[in-house]
Amino acid sequence: MMQDIIQIRSARPDDAERAAILLYSAYMHTPITSSAPEEQENGFIKRLQRFFGRDDNRFSYQNIQVAELHSEVVGLVLSFGGRDEARLNNSVGGWLEREAEDDEWYVDALAVFEQWNHKGIGTRLLQEAEQQTCLHHYAKIALNVAQDNTRAIDLYTHLHYVRTQQTFLYQHPYIRMVKILECLK
Repeated sequence: MMQDIIQIRSARPDDAERAAILLYSAYMHTPITSSAPEEQENGFIKRLQRFFGRDDNRFSYQNIQVAELHSEVVGLVLSFGGRDEARLNNSVGGWLEREAEDDEWYVDALAVFEQWNHKGIGTRLLQEAEQQTCLHHYAKIALNVAQDNTRAIDLYTHLHYVRTQQTFLYQHPYIRMVKILECLK
């Protein structure tokens, strides 16, 4: 069974190359296989790769859980506490918009390489983010999903995330979705 083979673990700095491609895929809303699109090879992906390897910033490996299959990263989830967002954003410059609220754990990026879609990996990564939510003493997890990303919206709805509002981030329409968790005290 696929779920028996997939391992979820904390990201490490040496995951930078594949993780940067996955982050690019999430931020650009572009399904991608395991290799970088050539035209972007030395641009945005390279910047994400540098930030990924550094401590204490929004794109750091410290905020990421990866899905691994046969010792190869096939997906990731980037999440962090809303109270930490301003500090994490400041570490990469002033170009990032505020997306999270202080009282929530925020899923900033969820991506799985295209050939591994529809195998439950995204669900497992999101469940890991939910565990991080409780571990860090938050009761609410939230995310923003591109308004036209119906596949992701369907996944989040299936996992009991509720649409709370429409918003604009970086001049694009998003739907904010929230889930209240029953964390064990």
